[in-house]
Amino acid sequence: MPMTEEVRKRWIDTLDGLPAEQTPDPENRIAVEANMSAFLGNMWVNATIPEVQGVSMPELQMVAVQYFLNRADAYAAASLAAMTDLADTPGGRRAAIKALDRLERLGVRAPRWHGEELTLGECWEGGDVYGDCRTYFMSFHAPSGDFALSYTVDYSDFHFDMVTACGHHPDIEELLRPHRERNAVFTDRLYVPRPCKPEEVYKGTCRSLTDWDVFCVEGDARRLDFSYVAVRAMWKARMRMLPQMEVDPGEMIAPTDEEQGLRNGAFLMYLVSGRRKLDEPHMKAIDELCWFHGFNGFSVSPVSAFVFLERYLPAKYEPRDPVVRAVKELMPDFVTWAGNVTDVPLEAMPYLEYKTEQLLKGYPRWKAKDEDISRTPRPRSL
Repeated sequence: MPMTEEVRKRWIDTLDGLPAEQTPDPENRIAVEANMSAFLGNMWVNATIPEVQGVSMPELQMVAVQYFLNRADAYAAASLAAMTDLADTPGGRRAAIKALDRLERLGVRAPRWHGEELTLGECWEGGDVYGDCRTYFMSFHAPSGDFALSYTVDYSDFHFDMVTACGHHPDIEELLRPHRERNAVFTDRLYVPRPCKPEEVYKGTCRSLTDWDVFCVEGDARRLDFSYVAVRAMWKARMRMLPQMEVDPGEMIAPTDEEQGLRNGAFLMYLVSGRRKLDEPHMKAIDELCWFHGFNGFSVSPVSAFVFLERYLPAKYEPRDPVVRAVKELMPDFVTWAGNVTDVPLEAMPYLEYKTEQLLKGYPRWKAKDEDISRTPRPRSL
């Protein structure tokens, strides 16, 4: 879709529509950056891929730069100062720098915090023992004031990584506190936040940014968590301060025939020892269960159970297929067996079994096979 005057006017109206009482203090860096990050996130949602979502992100960034250049006040200068760091593309950041220079020549000064040294402070992580969810925290120090960000990711090898919550606050302790309090209550399946290395933050969140970009091409970007949309630009900008490294793009490594055969046989022996009668659909169900959960190493978790039951099977089978019925019968036994032969802590097994039982109530819930269902977001894990 080309940039039209109608589209340009709509975005200018959006940028101009912030009530005066909600306009951040230009000298409050974190408030200005949070405000600008939300604008950029809104633009990204509407411009992930031009032919699908709308005009391109670089075009929309230029609309924002031109708007602030024409506005030419302290708020505009502060917003451009934020864009020099937060804009999604290098071209957008360069355009913001040039526009800020022009405002300086017109007598509109950049905020005092522009150009100040920003240093990385602490890095923390918290999450669950299954490896389904991680929340990363970063704090930053600057002469104008400290601030911190949080970023929660739900992982899935077969599905996509999903950002479920983000936050920002001047004090990292305020971001850590609710996670410490909640995770301390559920120590059977969660662990309280602990310090981590910057490299772990980078590796733990890099793929989620890319996966969401890909997913939103044909998914409904409006279903993204708003806190993620609002903080995304800030998080991406701060990621550039972390040690840069090669991150596995998420290649799916299927189990080998030997691994598949061993797992099928081990689970079959577990079932036979319980004197369970097995028919042909059950054998196919065993193969599906062990194959799906064998990608990138054998594991089982609440999220993998959900994705298998609600995203993988509906894309492959009709709801009345005998294999689906066999999976429903075998799934509780599979989760118990798989949890015991992998590294799921003993105290975390009851919750895993409970979540599986909840998923199987009224199962299956789809009305017909849907090969595109994998594009649909899943419920958050925590």
